[in-house]
Amino acid sequence: MAKNTVRWGADVGCQTKVKPLELRNDLAEHGLKGKRAKGELGISRHMTRKEARADAQDGLPVSEALTQDQWSEREQMVAERAEEVRRGLGTWMSSASATVRNYVADYTPIDIHPDQLREAIKSEENEYRHYETDDTTEAKESHSAAIVELQQFRARHGDRIGDRTPDIKKNVEQAIAILVFIMILEGGFNALLFKDAQANGLIGGMMIAFGVSAVNVCIGVVAGFFGLRYAFNHANIGWRIFGGTIATVGILAGLLLNFFVAHFRDAVETGLHTADAAGEVGGFSLFSISPTEVFISMFPNIFALDSFVALGLLFMGLTVFGLAVYEGYDRISDRYPGYGRVWRKERKAYERRQAVRNAVRDDLSDYFTSCRQWFETQQSRHVAAKREIEKAMNLLDARRDFAIAIASRAADQERSLKVAYRQAHRRARNANRDRLGDQAPCPAYFDEIVTPQLPSYEMAKEREQAQAAMQTIDNNITALNICREWLEQHIQQVQQGLSSIEKKVAEEIGKVREVKQVKGSTHVPVDQARRA
Repeated sequence: MAKNTVRWGADVGCQTKVKPLELRNDLAEHGLKGKRAKGELGISRHMTRKEARADAQDGLPVSEALTQDQWSEREQMVAERAEEVRRGLGTWMSSASATVRNYVADYTPIDIHPDQLREAIKSEENEYRHYETDDTTEAKESHSAAIVELQQFRARHGDRIGDRTPDIKKNVEQAIAILVFIMILEGGFNALLFKDAQANGLIGGMMIAFGVSAVNVCIGVVAGFFGLRYAFNHANIGWRIFGGTIATVGILAGLLLNFFVAHFRDAVETGLHTADAAGEVGGFSLFSISPTEVFISMFPNIFALDSFVALGLLFMGLTVFGLAVYEGYDRISDRYPGYGRVWRKERKAYERRQAVRNAVRDDLSDYFTSCRQWFETQQSRHVAAKREIEKAMNLLDARRDFAIAIASRAADQERSLKVAYRQAHRRARNANRDRLGDQAPCPAYFDEIVTPQLPSYEMAKEREQAQAAMQTIDNNITALNICREWLEQHIQQVQQGLSSIEKKVAEEIGKVREVKQVKGSTHVPVDQARRA
């Protein structure tokens, strides 16, 4: 059966794999060994005749009884040997019949009723669905709330955003990765430019450069995300003024920072040349230069830079600052403030809802696959059980015929030995009539040879049991076919039910958009948005 077996199938139908019947039952276990297992009694006819003549000369008493009690010792031995063969064959056949009956009983499947089987399938299916009620309800509520928020946002800002979807082709992670990359690039470039201007070399230059680069990128992102986006796109005048202020402050701060770093690098190089001329390079440190003096020296001519290294540093810093402003303005989220946020929130809620639905669908798919495998297994097992039961009955018939043949051979020997004994006895008795006198007549029981009775080996009980088992198997196969057809129809209904929710959501959102286009209004009622 399948690795993940359905629980309802644990006690229905054939529970184990059908194995062929093995009658490991030898004649030797029932006292029939050697020639006796072939029906040979092992008694010599010549010796039987010799003993018959000796018994006749002794003059056995005349008796009218026709019972085995009047038999001679030799005849008693012949009958005993033949009876041992018949008794051994009887126990051999009875044990085989018991084995066949047990085999039929073991592989007679439990009755399968279509109604009960369908209810069991539905019951276990509902257990797979039980967590769908909680998880799907929670996912549905969060998705519905996100849809309401998105529709209300569109209703409030419809004049600005129109019918377009937000520009979120670049995700936030990618934008952050670009910002980190340009920050590292600027930091590495600045470290190379600062390493010769202070005693700590490249390590010291990296510490200063990466700090400046991080501040430069952060100011640019804030100026683009909270400044330019609100200043250029927001509908509310208050937020536009707020955005303009943030953008102005941020851009000015970024320009001043990059010019200050360039002038500071210029002042460091000038101080380095002065220390070199005075022979004090070993004691020179860029931290001895006052940032206040550098800041004051920037004015009134802010572009007055003497070193090409400082110009390269300025150009690199302004480039990175401009990229950071652009990333914050256009790459982190939609240009219209808040639109990307509510859109991503709705998408995440929808994806979570889809994930819950897909998880339920996958669980049900695995469950239905196990159901199909159970039906296929039961079909093959029922057919195999029916075939093996028929083979078991044929084997029992063959064993009965074999037993009858052995018993018949033993009976023929028994009769021939008795005939040989009595004929030899009668001849010897007649030859000694004058000597024996009144005892000369043969006893009356010598006139008739008792025909040995062969065992019947009746198997009516086994045949009735096998017929009942095969009838049960046929009924179960019919029930399996009925339930399997129902299962396929039920699977289609479940799949349609799982996909209908998504279709309804799309239809409701389409109705909302049609209402907006017909009425020409940007207002969407909350109830209508919630239905969507």
